[in-house]
Amino acid sequence: GACHPKTSASTTSVAKLLTLRFTKVLAVAGTFVAFGCGERATQEHVQVFHGEAQGTTYTVKYLAKQGLASSVVEGPIEAVDVAMNAWRSDSWLTQVNGMDAGRLVIPDSAGIWQAMWDQSNALHRQSNGAFDVTVEPWMRLWGFRGEHVDQVTQQQVDSVRMFVGLNGSVFQTERSEPKGFALLKRDGRGRLDFNAIAQGYTVDLMLEALQREGVRHAMVELGGEVRCVGTNAQGEPWRIAVDRPQAEGRTLQAIVPVEDRAVCTSGNYRKVRVVNGQTISHTIDPRTGRPVTHGLLSATVMAPTAAMADGLATACMVMGPDAGKEWIQLQGEEVDALFITAGEGDGFDHWATPRLAASLEWLGED
Repeated sequence: GACHPKTSASTTSVAKLLTLRFTKVLAVAGTFVAFGCGERATQEHVQVFHGEAQGTTYTVKYLAKQGLASSVVEGPIEAVDVAMNAWRSDSWLTQVNGMDAGRLVIPDSAGIWQAMWDQSNALHRQSNGAFDVTVEPWMRLWGFRGEHVDQVTQQQVDSVRMFVGLNGSVFQTERSEPKGFALLKRDGRGRLDFNAIAQGYTVDLMLEALQREGVRHAMVELGGEVRCVGTNAQGEPWRIAVDRPQAEGRTLQAIVPVEDRAVCTSGNYRKVRVVNGQTISHTIDPRTGRPVTHGLLSATVMAPTAAMADGLATACMVMGPDAGKEWIQLQGEEVDALFITAGEGDGFDHWATPRLAASLEWLGED
């Protein structure tokens, strides 16, 4: 169903953009320079880290009198990778997913497993099951982990159901020694996948590492997940670019001012495949075991932390535009969102919380 605002003072500035579609929020390298980045009287200069991690890239911009060692931001990335990277053969997550039923104590001195588990469980409860880190077996069933799949039957979906669900039937945790995370796996077929929150959580850790070094103004972006603290070199909110989806090249479509918040997007229009003769999206509803069929194409969420924004955006993509809108409004003033939905024909509709709608700066006329 369409989910776009009625005409109001807070949304008229974006009314003409009903035919646009947005993709991941990207802190595009060079964007900040393009939109002005002078130096402060304190002689703090813009310092930049670029790199590759978790199958994508990262960009960190921060203000400091002199640059920090790159290990400041590389350390948190490596810590999350060792804990949670499903594509890394030596990660603890790979060991958990490959093991038979049993108990495993994971070294967790940094508290990464505990934090991710607690946040995932909280999102699972709050979303009534729309967010679920045990959905991996269904992702495999539908061919979104590299398998070639032409047909999926309801019987296959039902057969997987018994070892999916963050309800304690497959995975349980036990409080163990202070530096360990004890995980009990009841069924060897169960698998965990923290993709929907891990990148956001990594961004949070990277930012916190900068703050421990005395940085008060920074922008951290990893794979399109962004969190900002303080202001840019001009003393204004960081300006985060929203990319316009297109087959080739890159066009910036909008600028979002961000100050002491995170911005993350989940989308449904790139990772698709044909199963049972129909084009399906990679968003699987953990409550049904089937790909979602609603018209929500992307959900961009602003929240206090990147892990929270990342998880909320994922849950919204499962819920769809109507339920997602109601859920976002229940989150209170600390959360804002922009939904892009499929409209009539090739058109698109949108809905945004009033504060975000009022602050978006659109680029170009369409």
